[in-house]
Amino acid sequence: MADNVTILDSAEVEQTIATHDLGSGVHASKIVQVDTNGNEMGYSDDEIAIPAAITEDIFHYAVHDGLAFGASTYHASQSQYICFTTPNIETYFHVLWSIASEGNCRLDIYEGVTAGGGGSDQAVFNKNRAAAFPNGGGASLVRAGNTATVGSVQVGIDWTGGTHINPQGFYCSKGAVRDNASDEFVLEKNTTYGFHLVAIDSKDLGMTITWFEIPNA
Repeated sequence: MADNVTILDSAEVEQTIATHDLGSGVHASKIVQVDTNGNEMGYSDDEIAIPAAITEDIFHYAVHDGLAFGASTYHASQSQYICFTTPNIETYFHVLWSIASEGNCRLDIYEGVTAGGGGSDQAVFNKNRAAAFPNGGGASLVRAGNTATVGSVQVGIDWTGGTHINPQGFYCSKGAVRDNASDEFVLEKNTTYGFHLVAIDSKDLGMTITWFEIPNA
């Protein structure tokens, strides 16, 4: 028969740690994780306990909280462009991206550009489509590069000026996909940005820009 063990948790509350007798002198320990009020966390029954605090990564959370938006563009052989202006409020734009090509390609990012005329506006959509959740279906604050249409980005046209803020570019080799969260940028407010996917080998290529609009608390 197994013995129970009583301990004090971080709130100085007594908690019983039980073990279950499996026979032949082999025991399985049961550990119950509790919060500062002495309440059990995770799952447990009379046989087993899973002392797990359930978490989700920040990108998953941003989607669920109605903070995530995105835009994409692709072409069979030509370089591609996405251009937009961040709002003039204290909201941080956390930008991620994914690029891929049948050949070699490179993503260049420019800050403080002057949007060119032409191209087309592409509406962006909230990634949380369930209106019952916080901010579900809410509109983006981004403005298309040339027309300044709120909730859209400009695609398909180059810009002038600006500072190349990833001077070496983000390179993606033939047939690969590059989408690394460590390459994230947090954008300045009221600033026009240009994302240029360079078709090094003039092959089929595309890019997806994803961003999270997080108010500055």
